[in-house]
Amino acid sequence: MEDMENFLAAFAAFGIFIFLIIIGIYVAQAIFLNKFNKLVHGKGTALAWIPICNIYLLGKLTINKIVGWVLVACILITGTYTTTINGVETTYTILPEGISSFVSTLYSIAVLALFFYAIVKYFKIKKDGNNPSIQYSSQPTNQYQQPIQQQPTQQVNQTQNNQNNVM
Repeated sequence: MEDMENFLAAFAAFGIFIFLIIIGIYVAQAIFLNKFNKLVHGKGTALAWIPICNIYLLGKLTINKIVGWVLVACILITGTYTTTINGVETTYTILPEGISSFVSTLYSIAVLALFFYAIVKYFKIKKDGNNPSIQYSSQPTNQYQQPIQQQPTQQVNQTQNNQNNVM
């Protein structure tokens, strides 16, 4: 009996340890995505802390919005949905079980790869000093465009007066 109690205590301690690791990873990921969004767009975002939204944000920041939406769609189509009506529990899946587990595995690998790519991209942007938020500016800029030189107002008025005197 004492062996069983020791086993359950060790199992509970291991479960708590794993739970704390998962929470730590989640918080670190949220802080990273918040900083990455601040670097790219100039401001942080609460999306980094919301469970499914953070996956969308990861796809959006690393590649584009479409990748973010595809990642969210993968979460939804590989999920298992359970309903209980009058004590009868029914489980639904959108994809067949074999395909769903395969897609879930590919999804997990893709998210992990995107996260590593996001880390590399973050440090590359930070190292180069490039601010990609300029790309998202509402006004396009052309670095080769020559500035328009305006004449001083007094000189323009004097030129107009000289033209009026000639007539």
